[in-house]
Amino acid sequence: ASIRSAQTCILFLFALATLKDICQCQHQEASDYEYAYYDEYYQESCNHEDFYCDKDNPNIFYRCIDGIHHTFHCPSSLHFSVKTQTCDWPHAADCADHFHGSGPPHYGHSEDEETESIESEAAAASADGPHKGHYDNLAPPSHMEMDHAAIQADPSEMWVSQAASKGKSWWRPKGGLDSGKWQNVASIKRPPFIPHVPDDDDKKEKSSSAGGKKKKSGKVVSAPGKRKEGKKKGKAGSVSHSHGPKSSSPSSSRQRSSELRSGSGECDSSSCRLPECYCPGRVIPNGIPASSTPQMVMLTFDDEVSPTFYGYYNRLFRPGRYNPNGCPVRGCLFVSGSGNHYDLIYPLYAVGVEIASHSVSHRFPHTWWSSASYQDYVEEAVGMRGKLTSESGVPSQDIKGFRVPFLQLGKDNMYDALYDNEFQYDSSMFTGGQWEGESDPVWPFTLDYVPGQAFCQHGPCPTKQYPGLWEIPVQRWYGMDGHSCAMADGCSATGDAEETLEYLKSNFRRYYNSNRAPLGIFVHARWFSSEHTLEGLDMFIDYLLTLHDVHIVTPSQVIAWMKNPTPLSRINSFQPWSCDVGTNDVWLNEKK
Repeated sequence: ASIRSAQTCILFLFALATLKDICQCQHQEASDYEYAYYDEYYQESCNHEDFYCDKDNPNIFYRCIDGIHHTFHCPSSLHFSVKTQTCDWPHAADCADHFHGSGPPHYGHSEDEETESIESEAAAASADGPHKGHYDNLAPPSHMEMDHAAIQADPSEMWVSQAASKGKSWWRPKGGLDSGKWQNVASIKRPPFIPHVPDDDDKKEKSSSAGGKKKKSGKVVSAPGKRKEGKKKGKAGSVSHSHGPKSSSPSSSRQRSSELRSGSGECDSSSCRLPECYCPGRVIPNGIPASSTPQMVMLTFDDEVSPTFYGYYNRLFRPGRYNPNGCPVRGCLFVSGSGNHYDLIYPLYAVGVEIASHSVSHRFPHTWWSSASYQDYVEEAVGMRGKLTSESGVPSQDIKGFRVPFLQLGKDNMYDALYDNEFQYDSSMFTGGQWEGESDPVWPFTLDYVPGQAFCQHGPCPTKQYPGLWEIPVQRWYGMDGHSCAMADGCSATGDAEETLEYLKSNFRRYYNSNRAPLGIFVHARWFSSEHTLEGLDMFIDYLLTLHDVHIVTPSQVIAWMKNPTPLSRINSFQPWSCDVGTNDVWLNEKK
């Protein structure tokens, strides 16, 4: 009986094992069938240069290139959007919508479709402050909570030693470094701001000037040229400074936007001539040969200025970095309001960093900006200029540019507000070939004519003409994987500093070896949360400083060159790029 029982048990166990093998085999067959169908779908549809979502992970996407499917990855926290052909916010991307569909979703090109979000990965990087959950983990708390004492020490000697130990170039002007002129930025203090305290006469003037206002789109806005010249009074014991903050509303020399006309047709180069007008295109101004054209490079950074970011800027724009004309390299900050340390902005401005407006709120969702009213844009763009003047001491007339959050244009409402309030340039319009090498880069242009779809690829674009308002376009970058992005920090992350350096060089060569249009390295300081990206950009600047025909300048300096195109043979005497331009503090200059 015991033998018979043991045999029965063995047979039972054998049956269970056989059943388990059958189940596993059936499961494997089902799995193989599922993925075979998936692969077969791709193989059958790989006849066009199309994009595909991954059916399980919206962070992964595929593209058919020469009959072969290639796999790409979006940066973390972003999903791929086939509609815009970029990585985007999860709520704006469309790949995640197809998770439960039957088979992998697939879309071809849709160039005629109006897109809602185009800044791809750069949109994510522009989130403001630690309250935005997407970026809480990017910077260690010890960095974000760094006290000001940690940034008071002059880092330049440390950078000199590091550069020497690594064999990096270290440029000095021919006459040597003037320590009186380029002093430690930590010792620079912004001038005291003397606020305007309205008295009874001012109130009466404000009341009597109500008739000197015009209405636009139901909103009341100041009439052109009606600046109030009321007497200003300082606080008790305050002393007025001529180099202190200026009015946040420059006097207008333009006609009102309400008087501008809608435009149609291509720009006429015979009537649109420098210095006041330039047609969109890829032609070097004044027919200067590429070999005689200085390659301009703009380094700009979006969002707030924090102690951590201040340290990054000090490193990148440290004393000892000079253009071929012997003057310091300069960059630009597009500053938004949330999370700002306003007391850190003036020291950067004082040594030549340009300051521009990037809105007060940088609010979400990104689609809000596409439908914001004229008054909304006045409050955001002009309002931020006012805050930079009142709280940081940067003169209003030196805040010349604007970049809209997420590069989400606001059609005529946005440009009306910039035009009426005397901004010199906008840097929000997105352009560039979908594929690397498809076309040469675009030169900055004025909005005297309505730009075509080739130059304003993602709207809503302006429909009116804005004479004399410059556009510094945001042009596509191309990652090492071939995928394009709107801003330099939007392409897939690289593994180390050397890869970052090669990525920057690769995109630089597209400009340097073609028509030498100004290269914009437009990023967010959060890109430097990975040390290798900061190190890679630092190495790239060192590389640029070895080239005799490359100048790192601000957007305003680019426009100055556009108005007066100057060949390399005379660039050392080009006044807007002189060493005095950009030393923006009166008493700092007095020490020369």
